[in-house]
Amino acid sequence: MGSRGKPLSLIALIKTAVEQEDYPQLQKLLKQWQKLKPDNPWFHFYVARWYEGTGKVEKAEKIYHKLLKSCHSPDIVTQVRLGLERLVQRVIDAERAAIAEAKAAPDGEAYGLFVLEPIAKEQTKEAAQHFAEVMKTDAYSARLQLPTRAWKLFRTGKLGELRFYADALKQGRIPGFCLSLAQLEAVQVWQVQYISELQPKLVLHCRDQQEEEHQLTLDWREVYQCVEGMIPLFEESLEKNARGKTYYKTKVLDYAQFFDLHLGDRQLILRLNDQHYQFKQGLSFFDAAAHGVDIEQHSIRPKWNKLKQELTSHLANIKTWSDFKTFAGNAADFPELLRKITPQMNLFRLEEHKNTHWDAAWQLYSTTIFAKKPKIWRCSKPIKIKLRWFGRRDPSGSPVYNNASDRRPECCRATWLDFSINSRKASAMTDNFLPAR
Repeated sequence: MGSRGKPLSLIALIKTAVEQEDYPQLQKLLKQWQKLKPDNPWFHFYVARWYEGTGKVEKAEKIYHKLLKSCHSPDIVTQVRLGLERLVQRVIDAERAAIAEAKAAPDGEAYGLFVLEPIAKEQTKEAAQHFAEVMKTDAYSARLQLPTRAWKLFRTGKLGELRFYADALKQGRIPGFCLSLAQLEAVQVWQVQYISELQPKLVLHCRDQQEEEHQLTLDWREVYQCVEGMIPLFEESLEKNARGKTYYKTKVLDYAQFFDLHLGDRQLILRLNDQHYQFKQGLSFFDAAAHGVDIEQHSIRPKWNKLKQELTSHLANIKTWSDFKTFAGNAADFPELLRKITPQMNLFRLEEHKNTHWDAAWQLYSTTIFAKKPKIWRCSKPIKIKLRWFGRRDPSGSPVYNNASDRRPECCRATWLDFSINSRKASAMTDNFLPAR
């Protein structure tokens, strides 16, 4: 027996088991020691070593921290600190291995971007703790990084590494997604010159990226989302300082209006811009007789507003993205990425304003939304669906409708489906859909 009542032979056997990483034998020896002196701090230290060796890192870390608070022996404290360093290094090695594996995947070495999606404000406290743990930062800084209103461009780099962090954050219910630069560059952008027809189909006259003209006829259902925003136009204004000395100052002269139509199946964005749309050709969206003024005397803004009003009236059931200003302010912190983006804008800018981040940010915003398009359910053949009726019925058992001409259900929670069999697509809009059994 030693001075503390420990059998020296048992201690020697435990040390040997730890050195040889014989953890089943170590467990047996610790059970023997527990019967003799379970309150000994060395016993708890070797229990933590057993947890560490068997992969139970959280339990080992918990015991190590308890020993740091309760034990004042220099020998034990030194060993505990070494144990905590091993745990930290284990996490780092596992993270590096996972990142290396992600980079080895197809397109893992490609240049890409990582975008955080907004979360509810009531979830930010819990999410910030997980974010801080994954990104190795403090909770306060993590909370400032989490968006609550719009998408936030968070990081750029190798796509495999970005995917690793995205997956790690999703485990804490922090949504986000990664895209490669090649995915964004694959999206074609055509400039709409004018519209010649709205009904029954949309007919547009466009120019592609090689400045070739095309007449495009499409069904309204092909447009599955829209993106709208404003791009500032700058001018150099002559100003005077407090001493009366003149100098040039860059000011916002006006805003260019943009409205992008996304065609998922065609991998195409149709871009409308009030600076280049040819209002003199195609359909007239402004009733000059009703306003008593020649249409040529009107400014572009009312014509553009009327054009957008006509388009949105036909696209009322699809989502319109309009958070560009917030996204662009954040994208300005990534000049390396913006330099890689080729804006499809055709805006006239003075030489001193050509380096503005707004043009590339709009291209990045619209193509990112396009590449992150929702999955479309496709069916290979026509299908039939039977719906169960949850509305009121008359005494004979027949469903009650609003009126004879409108056959939609009176019950506000009923479901209606819209199927396009010709294009083999199906989409559903529902509040409470339960299939009949």
